[in-house]
Amino acid sequence: MTILQKTPADTIAAIERAGTRRSTPNAAGEVVWHIWGEGVPLVLLHGGTGSWLHWVRNIEDLARDFMVVVPDIPGSGESGDPARPISAQAIAATIQAGLDAIIGADTRFSLAGFSMGGLIAGYMTKLAGARAECLVLAGSTATGAPRAAMEPLKSWRRLATEAEKQEAHRQNLAILMIHDPRNIDELALHAQARNANQSRIRGKHVSHTGSLADCLPGMTGRLAGIWGEHDVTGVPYLAERRQKLEEFRPGASFDIVAGAGHWVQYEAHEVFNRRVRELLM
Repeated sequence: MTILQKTPADTIAAIERAGTRRSTPNAAGEVVWHIWGEGVPLVLLHGGTGSWLHWVRNIEDLARDFMVVVPDIPGSGESGDPARPISAQAIAATIQAGLDAIIGADTRFSLAGFSMGGLIAGYMTKLAGARAECLVLAGSTATGAPRAAMEPLKSWRRLATEAEKQEAHRQNLAILMIHDPRNIDELALHAQARNANQSRIRGKHVSHTGSLADCLPGMTGRLAGIWGEHDVTGVPYLAERRQKLEEFRPGASFDIVAGAGHWVQYEAHEVFNRRVRELLM
């Protein structure tokens, strides 16, 4: 008997079908949201050149305990482009307004922000005040800590064949996102290619427009950091990032996940999901 294996596209479609799709206003277009589960809302914000797929290995697990609310950040995925000039603060205001329309303007919630999404989540925390009960930063940008030089990413758009483009996406995952090449599976590759094709803004277009130092000092909720041990956006300055979070919010926790790279919530999803649950419950 032949056993049919799910393709990455099948896996993604099944996760998407299990949730609810919503949209809220965004400049001349809309922000597209996907929602799973019930309970206290947990908002997940993806990184640059991403979409809700940056959380593809976290949604089903976390939705057992939370109402998982995941937008495609304006300029990414299915959402329309942000209003100009682009800024993290303005994007955060758009997303916060949409979130209020979905969960109610008085409802408390928690956030997790990956890379560029960490900065936007920081500004949302500032806007929400005491309603933001916990912010988890995963490999966040804009901490103010030093960053080492990184190998340039591979250009893929003008390559002649689909095979060449896929190889470029694989190389980019290895350069930036995933530490262990054995963890670059077909799902990661499919998500990377789809995200890259859909994105109109890159992380650097947003991450240079603000700072966590502008939005996190004075926050009343809990603050936590989760970084991969080999995150190329952070090493060898993880200790400096830990110190920055402590300055922003005394008592902030900071976890370093062994063996993982920048896309820590994918490469070490079981560890990440367990730690988020510990932080929020």
